[in-house]
Amino acid sequence: MIEPSLPVMRAIRMVLVLVVLAPRPAWSETLAPAGRGKILLTRLCGHCHSVGKSGASPHSAAPPFRHLDRRLDLDTFHERLRQGLFSGHFDMPQFRMSREEARAAQAYLRSIQGR
Repeated sequence: MIEPSLPVMRAIRMVLVLVVLAPRPAWSETLAPAGRGKILLTRLCGHCHSVGKSGASPHSAAPPFRHLDRRLDLDTFHERLRQGLFSGHFDMPQFRMSREEARAAQAYLRSIQGR
């Protein structure tokens, strides 16, 4: 039987360590879309907007997300998130979401409307 050389064994160990210690996504496959959307929107938007079911927005001009259905059509909002959300506000960042992220954000937004 041929034994691997010491450098090969070290490389294999390093790969195994990296695989074991690699960060897992914050939203695992087992988390429902609304849960993933809450995590995403809190991270991206929570500095200015109230993203929960209650509470005021940290930025007074930023509308609470629980009332967005009064201002826009949530049925098509995921498309705006995918294309790139741009606002007339100079202090709002511009960003684009993947299809999965946009659907998750939409699911969460629907779950908190009218509260």
